[in-house]
Amino acid sequence: MVGKKEYFDTLKAYTRSHRLTLDGGRVVSWLDESLNPDTGRWIKVGPFPKTRGRDYNHSTYCDLVITGLVGLRPRADDLVEVNPLVPDGILDYFCLDNVSYHGRNLTIIWDKTGKRYGRGNGLRVLADGQEIAHSEILAQVSGNLPKR
Repeated sequence: MVGKKEYFDTLKAYTRSHRLTLDGGRVVSWLDESLNPDTGRWIKVGPFPKTRGRDYNHSTYCDLVITGLVGLRPRADDLVEVNPLVPDGILDYFCLDNVSYHGRNLTIIWDKTGKRYGRGNGLRVLADGQEIAHSEILAQVSGNLPKR
């Protein structure tokens, strides 16, 4: 079974692998589809040394953050479920904002001390600015979307 620590460590390793060394040795952030999962090297294709995914990145990386790390679990009904895969003591805060969800605008905030975002401490889920779920610890929460 993959737990929170394993998920976080794997996502961190995947994130750190997205670097490209330019001519001259400077290293820059690089998000691409051409990373070989076994070697960690960029895949070159064709007769010319050109990457195949440099100008395109599908949503998979974002999905790993939104549905995994932050834990928004898509559902067909009006229940919003959030189950973050952040290990205890690793992150003091995060915010996922402006997520379109069933025609609503979701915000998911984790603020250990309550000082970062000024909304109080804990995990909070807001729909169109209205709080629908809260936990003082980083744990699974759920709440119903408000009536329109």
